[in-house]
Amino acid sequence: MNGERAAAHVVSDTSSPPPDWDARAVEVRGGHVMQSATWGALRAADGYEPHYLAFDDGGVALALLRRSAGLPGVEAVVRRGPVGGDARVDTAAARAEALAGWAAEQGARSLFLDPEMPADQAYGERMAAAGFEAVDGLEPSIHVMRLAFPPETDEAGLLHGFSKSTRQRIRAAEAAGTTITETDDPSRMTAFAELLHERADVVGMQLQSGTGFVAAWGALIRAGLARLLLAEHQGELVGGLFLFRQGGIEATAYSADRADRRRELPGTMHLVRWRAIRDAWAAGCPAIELGGVDLPGHRSPPVKGDANRGLYEHKRGFGAEWVERESPHRIVLRPGAERLARVRRRTLDLLAGMRR
Repeated sequence: MNGERAAAHVVSDTSSPPPDWDARAVEVRGGHVMQSATWGALRAADGYEPHYLAFDDGGVALALLRRSAGLPGVEAVVRRGPVGGDARVDTAAARAEALAGWAAEQGARSLFLDPEMPADQAYGERMAAAGFEAVDGLEPSIHVMRLAFPPETDEAGLLHGFSKSTRQRIRAAEAAGTTITETDDPSRMTAFAELLHERADVVGMQLQSGTGFVAAWGALIRAGLARLLLAEHQGELVGGLFLFRQGGIEATAYSADRADRRRELPGTMHLVRWRAIRDAWAAGCPAIELGGVDLPGHRSPPVKGDANRGLYEHKRGFGAEWVERESPHRIVLRPGAERLARVRRRTLDLLAGMRR
């Protein structure tokens, strides 16, 4: 580029996804389920206004606008986008700047975006120069544990790459009679959602209340964008994984198990992750993401004594490597409206608390 800064412009804005949307937003390298047409429809049902945007450089982004009663302006959110693919860091930043310009034209008071892209100092510097601020994400973890499959390996080779204790726990779970099944049964999804909430409450994670996950999970599974694996022992649900299918790989979105059965049934999550790994490898994926282990306030690999050290060691036992990613970013586009919205939101939260 001879030292010139990359620039991008939004050249298309439609309320319905073009026919090739998922091919450009989900299936490409760096694509994400939260940029899919199915995700846009799900969020529209929740009151968001989806916009399917295309840039002049060929990239795309699903942007969501949310209007809230009693609050000025709108919030603009681009979850896990704009899709990066093989784009350079300056191209990704240029798309973010273009999105900020588009959101301002829509009357948005702020824009939040959180593409899953490798950490790069140059990206952060350009985002800061454009007025963006690094913020915490909407999910607990920012970084991820990723297992890349060795070329020309086989199932025995995959197992050989695991630690000895991981292989032992897989065999222990099999010997105990734990089974792994893939399902789209709403009642079983509801049971897993309830288990997920139980574990989130224990570790202090914030999740959407109720079992509203189930409708979304079902829609994603039917669209071929996700799968649910459940571990059961004598008919009892003891663990599970919900995985996204995106960017040519499978990626853990949610996982949970029954902590009170770990001593009696060691290796439950080792077995279900082994099934997920084996399936992803058999499908020709180059890698699988086993989810994150970092938490707000603790964004480095957990060390001895940290809350998530055990989970880190669990995933390391499969050979997964820590991959550092860029933080989400947010830009305030209408400072006055944003200040007023914060005041009104605090007031509404206070009133809601008084009614309880």
